[in-house]
Amino acid sequence: MPNIPEKPQEPNPSKSTISIQRESFLIEHSGPLPPPSILEKYNHVVPGAAERIIKMAENQSAHRQQLEKIVIGSDARHSFLGVIFAFIIAMSFLAVAAYSINLGHTVAGTLIGTGGLTGLVSVFIYGTKSRRKEREERLSKPPQKAS
Repeated sequence: MPNIPEKPQEPNPSKSTISIQRESFLIEHSGPLPPPSILEKYNHVVPGAAERIIKMAENQSAHRQQLEKIVIGSDARHSFLGVIFAFIIAMSFLAVAAYSINLGHTVAGTLIGTGGLTGLVSVFIYGTKSRRKEREERLSKPPQKAS
């Protein structure tokens, strides 16, 4: 096959060229606020914007801290009530078991006492293990960035 020179491409007048310019930069910063250089640019575009952004971050932080206090207080109260009710239930099982044994129903009383205490102890052990597992999972997760 003979070498045939390729015909040069002629520009097509119906096509247009689009040029896209993109500016990007990496910010080596983490936290709820942008770095000062970005805040300065916001202030340049909208006077007072940096102060508004800082105030918004302060309000969000105060709100989050208030919610955390409420949750921690609620968890402590629920934990304390759980211990109180567990004690009441355990004493009830022991009272019923002692009453049954006193009436001459030794097998029934022993089963009630043993079953009640075994169930209660197993719930406490399960709760302790699940709380430990939850804490370990929380510690193994990387901290989440504020959004």
